[in-house]
Amino acid sequence: MAELSPEEILKEALRVADSQFGGTLATIHEDDGTPYPAFVLFHLTDEGEVIYGSVIESQHTRDTEAIPEVAFLIDNRDVLGYDWPAFDRVTIEGAAERIDPDDPRYEGYFDALVAKNWLSNYFTKIGNLYVIAPRRITVVLGIGPERYTVDFD
Repeated sequence: MAELSPEEILKEALRVADSQFGGTLATIHEDDGTPYPAFVLFHLTDEGEVIYGSVIESQHTRDTEAIPEVAFLIDNRDVLGYDWPAFDRVTIEGAAERIDPDDPRYEGYFDALVAKNWLSNYFTKIGNLYVIAPRRITVVLGIGPERYTVDFD
């Protein structure tokens, strides 16, 4: 298995993320620890942060407010019907942080998210803006067993 540098792993993660509007956010129910997956629109920054907006009433928002540890899956499953060996996956593990509108980072994060998908404006304006700070990013390219992981401090 060829090794990839942390920079190459992040570059591959960005390549997969750039081709997708949405990904799967996995949160944890506070009351019983059950995982909860939800499809959300997102943007992956050059630093590996996941930006997404979420309506206040959603289950994943309630979960994230109670337990900020989350995982986020980005994949190109659309290739499975015609080029299944090209099925790539990116998993980002980390902690989600709500970014309030008065936070100096809000405008930059919001603009980056909406630039990728204008519909994100709706979910964010009636809800909250979140950023997942990565602890670990794992990339799986194709159907082979190779996994490329970079840990963040």
